[in-house]
Amino acid sequence: MSSFFSLIREAKLLEEEKEFTRAFNVYAESESHTKNESALIKIKAKKAWCLYAVGNPRETESLFQDIIQNYPSHPLSITVYSRYLIKLKKFKSAKVLLQKSILQFPSYLENYLLLASLLKDMERSEEAIEVLKKALSQEHLSNGRGIDRKDIWAELGSLYFSRGDFNSALASLKKSLKMVEPEEFLHYDLLALCYLEAEDPENALTSIRTHIEYCKEIDPETLIILARAHCRLGKLEEAANNLIQAYSIEDSLYLKATDFIDFAPLLRNGFFTTLENIEWEEP
Repeated sequence: MSSFFSLIREAKLLEEEKEFTRAFNVYAESESHTKNESALIKIKAKKAWCLYAVGNPRETESLFQDIIQNYPSHPLSITVYSRYLIKLKKFKSAKVLLQKSILQFPSYLENYLLLASLLKDMERSEEAIEVLKKALSQEHLSNGRGIDRKDIWAELGSLYFSRGDFNSALASLKKSLKMVEPEEFLHYDLLALCYLEAEDPENALTSIRTHIEYCKEIDPETLIILARAHCRLGKLEEAANNLIQAYSIEDSLYLKATDFIDFAPLLRNGFFTTLENIEWEEP
């Protein structure tokens, strides 16, 4: 087994160095050191990507087809081939394949997530939402790359928010938050935006402050959310200081139409005339 892992590490290093032909050969050598189906599928997919990298699409396709044919009872075979189809921008083919996989392997989380991501990129967020809801309806789900139900709820929150369904977004994010330790939740900034849309600036302020506490790095977008919450609460001096800090990061500020509404008091008192490089999104 130690020889197997040594070979995999060597092959990955060769890939990073763009020595794809040599990486292919080392991956091929590693196959004889394992009988694990999941490991073999991943290795064969790695070999296929090496072929793709050196400009050999025919053999790349052939190797992915071999994976599908030789491992029909393993959902990972569909995952790796779907990723290849997506790379080629064959979105419809990938979608059909993933939909069939979900029917065949309803407990395999990875393909739900891949299909939802694909649909989101295709600007079919309503379908993506339905896919994730179907995943959550399964009693048992395999973890996909360390992702589990809390992450599905968080992604649902993001999708609902992008569609303007802020109540559903807030409910989904709250469910995700309940499933983790507070410091492990990665979406306090989006939660703050949901609270702003729900006319709850107190919780918005609490959420964005928590985001800053755990995130450690403050970007202009975070500071703008903080300023919006302060403005909603009538704390104009704090809001102005937040915006000055955001402006100082890049010597400019880009504000959306939704920000414009919250910052109306600062517009009226002339605050924005003190800053030169301000760009407003058209309503």
